[in-house]
Amino acid sequence: MTNEVQVFNGLKVKEVNGQVMFDAESAAIGMGITQEKNGITYVQWKRVNNYLNNVSAHVRNDENSPRVGKGDFITEPQWR
Repeated sequence: MTNEVQVFNGLKVKEVNGQVMFDAESAAIGMGITQEKNGITYVQWKRVNNYLNNVSAHVRNDENSPRVGKGDFITEPQWR
């Protein structure tokens, strides 16, 4: 895999310095952390960031997980 974005079952993925990175938006959509309004699906970024913060705090005893939004890529361990 190269630094270019590839799509697997709707999930955008790329590799940066040997680390596999996932598109936060497509991962959130895949997990159903969305809301539909007027026929348009929106990612609920507050819920995504709360989820990531809780995962981060549980794994690292750290409550200062960086905020993510549209266009951001995150590592697989951030989703655990």
